[in-house]
Amino acid sequence: MNKQQRLIVLLFTVLLILGFLLTIDLPFFWDGMMKAGRASWIYDNKFSSLIVPTEINSGHPPLWITSLAVFWTIFGKTLWAARLLLLLVNWGVFYQLFKLCLKLFDPKVAIWCFFLVGIEATLIAQTTNLNNDMMLLFFVLFAINALLSNKWLWYTLALAGVLMTNLRGLYCTLALLLIHILLYRKQLVKASKMMVAPYLIGLALFVGFAMYQYSELGWAIISTNKSYLQHRQPGTWEIILHNIGALGFHVAEFGRIFLWLPLMALLIMVFKTHKWKQLTGGIRKSFIILLVFTGVFVVGFVPFTNPIGPRYLMICYIIATILLLNLVFFLPIRRMVRRLIIAIVAIGFITGHLWVYPAAIDQAWDSNLAYLHYYTVRDDMFDYIDKSGIPEERIGTHMRIRNLYSVPALKPNRRFGFTKFDMEENPYILFSNIENWTTARQIETLRSEWIEVQTFSQMGVFVTLYKNPKHN
Repeated sequence: MNKQQRLIVLLFTVLLILGFLLTIDLPFFWDGMMKAGRASWIYDNKFSSLIVPTEINSGHPPLWITSLAVFWTIFGKTLWAARLLLLLVNWGVFYQLFKLCLKLFDPKVAIWCFFLVGIEATLIAQTTNLNNDMMLLFFVLFAINALLSNKWLWYTLALAGVLMTNLRGLYCTLALLLIHILLYRKQLVKASKMMVAPYLIGLALFVGFAMYQYSELGWAIISTNKSYLQHRQPGTWEIILHNIGALGFHVAEFGRIFLWLPLMALLIMVFKTHKWKQLTGGIRKSFIILLVFTGVFVVGFVPFTNPIGPRYLMICYIIATILLLNLVFFLPIRRMVRRLIIAIVAIGFITGHLWVYPAAIDQAWDSNLAYLHYYTVRDDMFDYIDKSGIPEERIGTHMRIRNLYSVPALKPNRRFGFTKFDMEENPYILFSNIENWTTARQIETLRSEWIEVQTFSQMGVFVTLYKNPKHN
């Protein structure tokens, strides 16, 4: 590693530490709350089992939640301890990403372009979110680097991590296997019999986990808990078509449209001019990795009822950006056009954090930084309710107030009094566009027929208190 490369590693390390300090008190959010609840169960039961009860178990392997419980055991059950774990995972992600750029970048691409790859909106948002997606991404990047380097021992460790972090690791492992086969057939990686062992070891480990889970709960992988089981069902044609649309929308949202449009134009240019055989190894590897991951995810996600989140596709955004940079510098493009494309992509990624949709449209709030404004407006509303003297039991809401921190011991939460959302019975409704449970019809009714008592908003994120005109 030369001086410039060490400087880049130092710079992203400082930025990640700064992010850790700025978010050190940021509570668990969305799916992260459920993961924290499971980690709390393991911690409270002193690691007597790593398989949590069915009522809180969605079937995912326990690496992330066990890691959380370990960090709480070492440092105390605090938010900063959980965020320290995330900091280490984040550093691992960006270090593996940096190594991947060194491997895949065309020689003409300056290594500083790594920062364009690293500022993608959903990737940045996930560095603040206490969920297992960054751990999964770390192991996927680790696996790609090990595969490209033909290091079977590191590849074994990486695949084990991929499979033990999340059930989506099964799709990632399949994608890596197909990538391995294609790269070998295109003579882009060396043949090695030892590189077969990681797949066998990883599969054996996952089967061992499934058997362990079955021995504890009587089921494995597909939870018998109805709230989770409904997301593991084959979809109807209507759901499949909806998923296709959602997948396309998620790929393009939060500024990524400005990545895909020039990338598609450049790929068309490559195939129209028959330059495929002239492409460098880095470009061909990037194209194969992107094509396989995208194909596996489409086939794996679309036919099922589980909602598709933008964070599921982070590896695709990363490889697509690397491929774009390679093509921009490889193809005979004028310097001004090259700089313009890079600037547009960078602006798209940065302004992706400003994308906030109308309240009636569901938004993946954990996939850009807009959600950070929620805590300010929420606290302002809490203060207003306190001063107004409105009893909390008269206020219904879909906002997950009680479970906001997931583990009450992490940060005391005085908001236990709100009731279940019921527009027939609740004298008041507390509504925020940060939750996706209130339907478009209910939102329209609130806005047209109920009385708006107070609203606090910041950068498109709001919390509104409505009063039912039929109640005193």
